Amino acid sequence: MAEFADVYRTHVTPVWRYVRAHVPSDPDAEDVTSEVFTQAMRSWPQYDSTRGPVAAWLTGIARNCLAAWWRKRGHEFPFDGEAVDSPAPDDPEGIVLARAGAEDLRKLLRHLTAKEREAVALRFGSEMTSEQIGAAMGISATAARMLVYRAVGKLREVMK
Repeated sequence: MAEFADVYRTHVTPVWRYVRAHVPSDPDAEDVTSEVFTQAMRSWPQYDSTRGPVAAWLTGIARNCLAAWWRKRGHEFPFDGEAVDSPAPDDPEGIVLARAGAEDLRKLLRHLTAKEREAVALRFGSEMTSEQIGAAMGISATAARMLVYRAVGKLREVMK
């Protein structure tokens, strides 16, 4: 189980960022992230590194947990949540700016397809490599790289 503790330490922040990009609040992200690692710990003995990297495996678990979380609330799994870390609770100015920035980011992300938003969340939220994104999304690393490249290009155009 010591090996899983290392996995947790290495991946908890990127998983939380990925989850946070898909739920409305920090407490929701904490709940879902907790469920992700609970499920991962239970299935750790069955993890097969030949099938892909740990990050992709955890992202798959996170996707399932997010889908279940949204289903419980009577919604489909959306891809337009906030993708901004929240400031400290004792920083009111930071909170206001983060909320404004998150709303601006949500508006920009609406210009992307669901697949592009997912790739961007994995790349910049979870800090995954193209290879890891490809494994998580079931596409090649080259396709993942191009997907992120096109999405960032679209965002640049919209921001002009």
